Amino acid sequence: MSRRGYRLKLFSKHTTVENSKTVLITGFQGFGGVGYLTIRYIVSKLNMKVIGHIEPPDIPDFTSVEEYGLSMPHEIFSRNIKGVNLIALLNRVNPERKYLTSFVNSVLNLIKDLQIQEVYLIGGLDIRFREGNEEFRWVKTSSMNGINISSPYFVKGAYIVGPLAALLLEFEHRSIPAIAIFPYTEPESIDHKAAAVAVKILSEILGLEVDISELIKYAEKVEELEKSIQEALLNVERKESVMHT
Repeated sequence: MSRRGYRLKLFSKHTTVENSKTVLITGFQGFGGVGYLTIRYIVSKLNMKVIGHIEPPDIPDFTSVEEYGLSMPHEIFSRNIKGVNLIALLNRVNPERKYLTSFVNSVLNLIKDLQIQEVYLIGGLDIRFREGNEEFRWVKTSSMNGINISSPYFVKGAYIVGPLAALLLEFEHRSIPAIAIFPYTEPESIDHKAAAVAVKILSEILGLEVDISELIKYAEKVEELEKSIQEALLNVERKESVMHT
């Protein structure tokens, strides 16, 4: 059955602890897959509980088996940690562009229904924009106050695109406190090391304790594999060169 856009579906609105700060974290399948990898890792490491999802316009043609059952494309998780109601929107795919407005409205409804006070967005930034030794850049809405980050602000004139940009613009328009963190990444790779940077920064800002050693180890294995492949290709090229001389 087809619907006219995305729609928020919460199993229960009574999922947060009263008198606790409520924040939302989310990201998308952008550069390096950083946004998706970061949220998926945090949800897994903190054993967060699924509390709903954003229903897509059409019935999904993919799923996966998780501890709680079959997954949906845009799932919502929750857990109270150290006095903070942490809400995570895990986007296994990006929302369809023609229905982007309804997706953004669903996120706004989520913020309203759960009385979310701050939003933290995760994206990736092309490593060619790096000017020094900084690991990431960031940008915030004008209503986001009290944030002290030493890393440089986002690159002036560079574009933020996709659903993350749409959310940022709407949050600015509606005076919703939000900040977006962009670790440097190789745009065409799946970058677990950049995701580890994002997890580390979020943990520092929100006072969480999330072990990133698994992400680092996986990133190192990927780098070793890529190096082995490159060396093998070089050996093949050398042999072919010898054969033609």
